[in-house]
Amino acid sequence: MISLKSSLIASADYDEVSKTLTLNFHSGVRYSYPDVPRETYHNLTLADSAGQFFQNAIRPHFQGVKAEE
Repeated sequence: MISLKSSLIASADYDEVSKTLTLNFHSGVRYSYPDVPRETYHNLTLADSAGQFFQNAIRPHFQGVKAEE
């Protein structure tokens, strides 16, 4: 899990085997996004604005699954 400089996303993790991106939001909610290419995760971690990258490159293209508390 890595911390992101973002007012929206607190941290991100990526599972290489399942290609699942997990995002922890500052609101306390966690979502998993299956079948995300490693390059997308890498670009998220390098983005000047992780929140903007999420809104443009992840949210519209990948179905998020909210993690149970």
